[in-house]
Amino acid sequence: MRLIVENRFALLGLVLVALTALFGVAHVTRGVGTDPGADTTPPEAAPVESALRVCPPPQGGDRDSTLAGFTPAGSASEGALTVTENTAGATELGTAEQTGRQWTLDTGDAERHTVVRAEGALASGLEAAQTTVGDDGPHTTAVRCAEPGISTWFTVPGGDELEGLRLLIANVDATPATVNVDLYATDGPASSADTRGVAVDPHGEAEIDLGALVDGTGSVAVHVRTNAGRVASSLFAERTDEGADWVPPTAAPAERHVIPAVPDGGGTRRLIVAAPGDDPVTASLRVITPEGEAEHEDLSDLSVPPAAASSRGITAALGEEPGTVVVEADRPVVAGVVMERADGDDTAYASAVPPLAGPLDTRAVLPGVPDGAGAQLALTALDGPASAVVTPVGAEGAAGEPVVVEVEPGRVVVPEVDAPDSGYTLVVETDPGSSPLYAGQVLTRGSGGDRGTAARPAPPAPAEVLLPHADDSLTAVVP
Repeated sequence: MRLIVENRFALLGLVLVALTALFGVAHVTRGVGTDPGADTTPPEAAPVESALRVCPPPQGGDRDSTLAGFTPAGSASEGALTVTENTAGATELGTAEQTGRQWTLDTGDAERHTVVRAEGALASGLEAAQTTVGDDGPHTTAVRCAEPGISTWFTVPGGDELEGLRLLIANVDATPATVNVDLYATDGPASSADTRGVAVDPHGEAEIDLGALVDGTGSVAVHVRTNAGRVASSLFAERTDEGADWVPPTAAPAERHVIPAVPDGGGTRRLIVAAPGDDPVTASLRVITPEGEAEHEDLSDLSVPPAAASSRGITAALGEEPGTVVVEADRPVVAGVVMERADGDDTAYASAVPPLAGPLDTRAVLPGVPDGAGAQLALTALDGPASAVVTPVGAEGAAGEPVVVEVEPGRVVVPEVDAPDSGYTLVVETDPGSSPLYAGQVLTRGSGGDRGTAARPAPPAPAEVLLPHADDSLTAVVP
């Protein structure tokens, strides 16, 4: 043994012999005709066993805010869910112990982000959202609690149409994060010292005022990205004190986007499209209503300069109907829609979302419809007929009468749901064999000039996810 240790070349030779034998056996036992770079086995599905959601502190005064969450009942029986303030060692604000029952938490006095952590059965298909309503007025805002990530996109109007635009960022991890904020305005990219290299401490928070950067532009896309760590990002846009709302994140750059649940009624609706790349983009536009696809001169192709944003009014194409907007571009873009009532006291934002589609992304969950609010669910099919079951679930967990909805391609359907009087959750589940279905919800409070509106996207809330393949290459053996 001493001779081997003292002779380094002999030791190296033994190692090489062992490695050769190891990989030789692996090659022989692989199987004849198998491509080492290809895995033909189908990916396996595994239940979601952990979930994390983050909601920003409510904005504005004299208003009631409620955080609500819901996890559909599944096959797993054990789980845990806790709600805390975003601070290290934060005390517990609330818990949930049962699936299939909506839970709520009063967040009216919250000054920091609220963090929802779920494990086991309570993580599978979890959704959480926060709604804020005015004590005496029609003010209504809604925000889906975000999942921390490394990249988030928003689209908003700019210029005189906004009195304020605030980006709220939360780091809920025990390691620091560094954030950059990129803006793509009508005249090109915009930034400042406040948007570059923003350090966010563990369990820390940051607020960035973007108002000055969008003051001279008609529309803008906002990209929040991290150089280190991950964060939860929320964007609050103020047109007036009452005409303020959260801007839901929109889908990452792609050549096709579908924006469901554009609110109906009067006022204006405007599409915002931004091209983050270095080349100009041409985008074709489609507007879908309950009567079918609209035809209007406003739907001609939209040109977007490189690294910039453009907008197009779609009010006339929609009429006063609820709608879905489809954007198809020759290069990746981001897109969203803003709705503004003529009286200036009601604003809502709709964003692009992925569809409900098989085999795993077949369900959407919309918790926390506030007391006294109307809730309009909008479902759209594009590539073929779609079908779904919509079920209201009351605050005590009692399921209401399920509604079977059939959606023809190229149509928007607004189903009538016999919902409970108190706060409740809507669960949308597509049928096996259904074509992809795009879903969103519009919340309203009051009517006429005293109406408050908020739009909520309905992305899939999967109970299972596909596991990635494990490659048997050297990079898998030696990372």
